[in-house]
Amino acid sequence: MYKVTINNHGHETVIHSPFFNDVKLVAGKIKQEINVADGFTFSVLPNNPAYNLIRPLTTLIYVDNTKTGKREFDGRVLMPTEDMSNSGSFAKSFVCESELGYLNDSRQRHGEYHDITVRDFLQVIIDNHNADVADDPIDKTFEVGIVEVDSSTGTLYRYLGYENTFETIKDKLLDRLGGELRVRKENGVRYLDYLWSIGERKSTEIRIAKNLQSI
Repeated sequence: MYKVTINNHGHETVIHSPFFNDVKLVAGKIKQEINVADGFTFSVLPNNPAYNLIRPLTTLIYVDNTKTGKREFDGRVLMPTEDMSNSGSFAKSFVCESELGYLNDSRQRHGEYHDITVRDFLQVIIDNHNADVADDPIDKTFEVGIVEVDSSTGTLYRYLGYENTFETIKDKLLDRLGGELRVRKENGVRYLDYLWSIGERKSTEIRIAKNLQSI
């Protein structure tokens, strides 16, 4: 059971309800990958309030699992497409990205850093990002959260150029040290965690007809 909500400058509108006879999307799919902004695609018909309310790069969107109470997707709408079905009815489809994509909206400042820890270097990068997006109408700022990854020498020697923030993190940290990024929200604060691995290993056996329906 899912609820999908859009947010335009603080005004929220439900565009997919978990209740049977309420507003619905035609289709919706979440795509999750490691160290890539999550994606959400969905389609609506003209009778859905989302049809005329969504503004690309401005409208925020949330997907909540009402059964578990977990927010499955938190991000923004990127762009729409409009299609006509064989029956002649029009539908709009939208592509969305999660909040990790906000790191593509800023650029870094040139700098040279000697004997700096992974956490402190990531803090420099995030401080540059936050300064660059400070005047944006949407809050795109991050706080550095949990940092588990470190270097073999304990400190780093890195340059910063003028690339966008996400590409900088990928090149200067992820590609060289490994690890995974996670966006986490607590008490309204958006944290960027840098972990060795997201999730945990389980010894639970997976068996057909027991806890797996099909393969």
